Amino acid sequence: MKKRVLLIDDVEFNLEFENSVIKTFIEETGIIIEVDIASTVKEGLEKIEKNTPYDALITDMNLPDGTGLEIAKASLKKSEATRRAALTIYPSKYEHQRAFFDLFLRKPIMPESFKENLARLLQV
Repeated sequence: MKKRVLLIDDVEFNLEFENSVIKTFIEETGIIIEVDIASTVKEGLEKIEKNTPYDALITDMNLPDGTGLEIAKASLKKSEATRRAALTIYPSKYEHQRAFFDLFLRKPIMPESFKENLARLLQV
């Protein structure tokens, strides 16, 4: 089984953390996951446009050039099958945008919680 995930965050540490946890998840489950990374809305939109639909995307909600909502909408337009998660300190602030996200992940996120939510997003 191969899955594709897009991570969008403007904080390098967060991307490194998420990527590291995904590597551990791969080792534990044997699921092959290809990870693409973006640090801006522009980069995220380009990855969505240029690639086949992702199985899942996890986006920070506050990016230097816009919001994760823009990314979620573009992803939804490309494929309704992509599962989307918003990563934010204030999940309740974005509750009214629930139609665009399958999950809201609260920062700071712990490794086990991240793996559990990744499994939910990937539906494994």
